Amino acid sequence: MSKIQYGTMDKPLSINNPDFTKTGNSVWNQQYMEYLTENYFPNIDPATLPQEQDTFLENYPTWIASSKLNKFKGLDAFKHKFVSLGVTQALDYWHYWCQANGYNLKVYRGEYPYNRDAQINNPMEWGDSIDDIPLQKGDAVIVSVPFSGTGRKPEHWQKLINTCNDLDIPVFVDCAWFGTCFGIDINLNEQCIKMVAFSTTKGLSCGNWRSGICFSRTNEGSLAVQTEWYHGIHLNLAIANSLMKEFSPDTIAKKYKEAHIAVCEHYGFETTNTVHIGIAPAGPDWDKFHRDGTYNRINIAKAIKRYKTKGNFYE
Repeated sequence: MSKIQYGTMDKPLSINNPDFTKTGNSVWNQQYMEYLTENYFPNIDPATLPQEQDTFLENYPTWIASSKLNKFKGLDAFKHKFVSLGVTQALDYWHYWCQANGYNLKVYRGEYPYNRDAQINNPMEWGDSIDDIPLQKGDAVIVSVPFSGTGRKPEHWQKLINTCNDLDIPVFVDCAWFGTCFGIDINLNEQCIKMVAFSTTKGLSCGNWRSGICFSRTNEGSLAVQTEWYHGIHLNLAIANSLMKEFSPDTIAKKYKEAHIAVCEHYGFETTNTVHIGIAPAGPDWDKFHRDGTYNRINIAKAIKRYKTKGNFYE
């Protein structure tokens, strides 16, 4: 089928296309579920579950480093590792930590909206974003890699790091989409970066049994205490351990990269470094997908799944 050019009369209207959404959900990889059903769930041993935390904290960094498609460097510089319920629990901790220490939390336009919606005492407005008001001493930052608004390495990454190092601004890096991305090369061993979190939710289809790891320069607060006390999500960690032993962090990217390119070319989207994310051009058919008026970010997970399994596009 020939590529549909943006601006022609024969392209499908986005508003009527069920394959496009605004969410950040990645592609469900049924292969993971089939493996667990056959190899893990029939053999669960509750007596060994508390020990899964040690295996998880030891193996997860090695699993991240095993990627052939990405380089997330510098994690060995973080002295402490904590268990987290996905990345979200680590984000909750960072929000609390920023408020407790009097920091003004800042993000870029297009960032994960949870960071705005979860605030209580000091609601975040997108007009106060880093794009609109330059960083200053007393600020703190959350930034996602890949970036939530574009599925790519943040456009102003090095400028952000230089500014935060110069002004002693603490930074939290959200790597929730690791396991669904390719072509990301980043050094996380920067003085300003205080915490980095990864999740199994997207890369291992573990949204129903979330688990995550938080790399930290400090050893204080709820994440540290819960990890020290083994007061965690042991079954979720056991499931993640089982999957990490069998599957590489490049599994989803390798499986769907070609479909990602095909879907983006067909609909006239820009490709990104995250398989389930495409960027649409400005215009009336796609502006409904805007992220803070800055990016028309579209979740194409259903579209690439359709193309991969059926070889066609929804028309």
